[in-house]
Amino acid sequence: MRGRLTVGTMLAALLTNLALAGCGTGLPAEVDSKLTDDWVKVADVKGWVPEAGVCLGVAPKDTGRYTDFVVDCAKTHYAEVAHVGEFKGLTAAPAPKDTAAAYAECDRESATYLGRSWGQARLELTLAVPTPTAWDGGARWFRCDVTEVSSVFDEMNWVQRAGSLKGNVPAELLVGCTHTQEKGDVIVKMPEVPCTKAHNSEYVGFFRASQTTAFPKSDRQWNVLHDKCQGLAAKFLGVSTSSADRIGVVSSPANSESWAAGDRVVRCSIYFFNGKTMKKSAKGSKGKGVPGW
Repeated sequence: MRGRLTVGTMLAALLTNLALAGCGTGLPAEVDSKLTDDWVKVADVKGWVPEAGVCLGVAPKDTGRYTDFVVDCAKTHYAEVAHVGEFKGLTAAPAPKDTAAAYAECDRESATYLGRSWGQARLELTLAVPTPTAWDGGARWFRCDVTEVSSVFDEMNWVQRAGSLKGNVPAELLVGCTHTQEKGDVIVKMPEVPCTKAHNSEYVGFFRASQTTAFPKSDRQWNVLHDKCQGLAAKFLGVSTSSADRIGVVSSPANSESWAAGDRVVRCSIYFFNGKTMKKSAKGSKGKGVPGW
């Protein structure tokens, strides 16, 4: 992004114009000799702000440019801008609490744009903010980019796609049943499978942990996330929250670096222990036919 014109730059431009004007022998009739009366005041000069609803031909990233590599959404692209917001009242660069609030706004506004929550699909929401140079130049926007990914649980790679997601998230992108694979006490893979095939886990939704929630390392810290996931599992199954502790859950938080930066998203799945499986979705089942219920 090109920053706002500084006073020094504007003054230099003014002096140049005055010098040029002084070289002439007279002014044309249509010139009123008031050189600056129609100029925009320095404080009113606006910086570049990205546009929502466009698609980007490069992976999402912080930017300060006038324009990103915008492409036709019908053509191959990496990301789609679902919303552009503003860090209001900030002078210093956004802290984790500020980016957390921006993520919450992105969640709400992108749901309106997509017609459903991005978290229901094989999508990732990325927050792009102005580069330090752009921020110093007065930029206070943030951009909510939605990108298709290869998996929401295993190796998460950005996938190039064609076609806009606005109000039209394809059914094949919706996250459903998975088959969790363990090695000891550690989950190593959670590949997606059709719900009509044997599976031992199913995605139920996501939440964003509060800024006081620690990145999970101990059992106690993990249980904080598990409790939230069990609440989502209860809604998914259509049972009371108190009875949802009968079912196992898998909590998949953002990595520690993203967590520290304010992106505290946690994806949740129900999990059937002891090798149990089912061949249909557990959604709305009220526990009927769900292994371990």
